[in-house]
Amino acid sequence: MSELSILEQLNEVNKRVSIKEGVFGILRTLAVISRFAEEPMRKVAQESNLPVPICVAIRNEFEKLGWVSKEEKGALLTQTGHDIIKSLGGHNEDFSCSKCKGLGVSIPYSKFLEELEHIKRYSSMRNHPLTQFDQSFATPRTSLSRVLYMGHNYDLFRRNFAFLGDSDLTSIVLALFANKFSKIVVFDIDQRLKEIIESANRENALQIEFVEHDLRKPIPAKYHKKFDCISTDPPYTIHGLNLFISRGLSLLSDEHNGVGYLSFGVKPPSEALELEKSLLQMNCVITDIVPKFNQYIGAQKLGGVSTLYRFEVIQPATPLIQKEYDGSLYTGEINPIIRTYECHKCKSNIEIGINQSISTIEDLKNKGCPHCGNESFSKTRERKME
Repeated sequence: MSELSILEQLNEVNKRVSIKEGVFGILRTLAVISRFAEEPMRKVAQESNLPVPICVAIRNEFEKLGWVSKEEKGALLTQTGHDIIKSLGGHNEDFSCSKCKGLGVSIPYSKFLEELEHIKRYSSMRNHPLTQFDQSFATPRTSLSRVLYMGHNYDLFRRNFAFLGDSDLTSIVLALFANKFSKIVVFDIDQRLKEIIESANRENALQIEFVEHDLRKPIPAKYHKKFDCISTDPPYTIHGLNLFISRGLSLLSDEHNGVGYLSFGVKPPSEALELEKSLLQMNCVITDIVPKFNQYIGAQKLGGVSTLYRFEVIQPATPLIQKEYDGSLYTGEINPIIRTYECHKCKSNIEIGINQSISTIEDLKNKGCPHCGNESFSKTRERKME
């Protein structure tokens, strides 16, 4: 098969799947499948930097071409697929550090078993994530890793820390490691976290302050310019990034350059560019980018991972949003999707999504099937809202 013929077929796959990364994003996915044979599609998504459903669609197109065979766990290149990879001449071998898995840091979790048990116990008290707020809970190891990475960068010597959202309860881990004179404040709309944080305070002699606050509104002035470090895992939209970072910048002291930690999902190059432009406009200079640093429970669509960014704030900080924000913010608002679930008991189809009587799968499970009351369902379809 000629190189021209291969590229034509890759272009046809891209027309059917339509990804912003173009034909080389399609080719990269083939190379990933070659490198990680029979790995779950979640792994293929992580390595391809594409959502799991997109990777599945690409794999299915490759299967139609006879380049890939679908296996129980993932996919395997056929002889034709291997011939194509070979003919395109790209060396395809993984040189990631076997110890740190390519993160650049290797954390000896066995040294921190007590802290891990703490965060596991408090994490178990959260119930389900609120998907309407783009919540997806990070693993306890991730919450610990974030704090240890702060220490790796000497940032635990900073005095005052603010969390713009903290459904991962990273603030509790931080309080176990930070200077006893440190001030730690969590700003979050999810009032369920207040009781968990108060329990952690009582049981461990901590002093984390929880402020129930909708970040669409400016943070009260009494907290402004009182912090040295901010941390956030905002909604994975540029609007969410701009809002949460803007609110965080209002909290940083202007006596010295502050620092921020941002956890954000992998985006296509055009959106990644918008992320970096936004940070630069706000006088935030990225110092560290660690792909796949954050691991999440569930979050199948995103491959269960996100990138950790560390940035320094050059004063004067320039927030992009200072007044109350009334625009679209969460993924469900910006890219609304209607999902159809089938009831396991009565086989009824129920549509959920924005502007539907039931908006999330969590709501459906809590309320039960509107026809029979059953609480177990399977997703059968999803479509973009017109």
